[in-house]
Amino acid sequence: MEIAVASGKGGTGKTFITSNLAILFDREEGGAVAVDADVEAPDLALALGGERRILWKREIWESAKASIDYNLCDGCGKCFEVCAFDAIIFEKGSKPTIIREFCEGCTACMKVCPRNAIMIEKTRTGQLSAVETLYGINVVTGDLEVGGRNSGEIVFTAREEAKKLAEKIGKRTILIDCAPGIGCPVVSSLSGADLLLLVVEPIPQSLQGAKRILKLAESFRLKTYCILNKYDLNEEYSEKIPEELGLEMIGKIPYDESVVESYTMMRPIVVDSGENPVKTSLINLFENLTEELSK
Repeated sequence: MEIAVASGKGGTGKTFITSNLAILFDREEGGAVAVDADVEAPDLALALGGERRILWKREIWESAKASIDYNLCDGCGKCFEVCAFDAIIFEKGSKPTIIREFCEGCTACMKVCPRNAIMIEKTRTGQLSAVETLYGINVVTGDLEVGGRNSGEIVFTAREEAKKLAEKIGKRTILIDCAPGIGCPVVSSLSGADLLLLVVEPIPQSLQGAKRILKLAESFRLKTYCILNKYDLNEEYSEKIPEELGLEMIGKIPYDESVVESYTMMRPIVVDSGENPVKTSLINLFENLTEELSK
């Protein structure tokens, strides 16, 4: 069972919810492996206490960039003329320079070069790692190279590795902490998932972002539930969100400063021995979710 946790904007609390659900699933529902699919800014392992043990780590070389052999280049400028991504700087009387951060590896420049001076090289896209966190949750993390592309490919590979790990160690559930927005990593996170938990907070920007995510989820025919986070900051607005989205609300979480403390301490709030309204609401969310999954 793959459960994606997503939102239309950053800062809604999806990593907070994912980390706490991972603890609860690991305690009571046959275990969980988590995937940090926010490959541009991964932090799920930190929310689960940080790394206790690195299981494995490897680099990914899936990006392609053009490079010029200046011993062959005669400075004709044809590569500059066909580059659709403004990745080549050229002035007459000089030789072209490739801005690798802009290059998409499309091969157009290579094809028009009369001197065969341009080649396409594989470059480092990022890295994948699997770690055991302080609280015992195994997390597979994708980490995109700064300025890198192919984020969707890294997310896909991270999910595949999480499935292998879950099967190997006997865990039943995979929780995917999605990136914010509706870009490539989110598409790759939702494709093939079994369930989507859509986290919304009571502000217009979050609702509009959630509507965009929901439209994407509908294209995958993905069963979706709504979670209201920090609902009591604007209860009147919160009440209309499930109706606006046309979704069943499976849980709602109040605002509480204990959440800030749990982040600061890198400690999921459900591991605390004391009681507070956020912990109670997360347990209620988990119970509602497991009840729905059992139907």
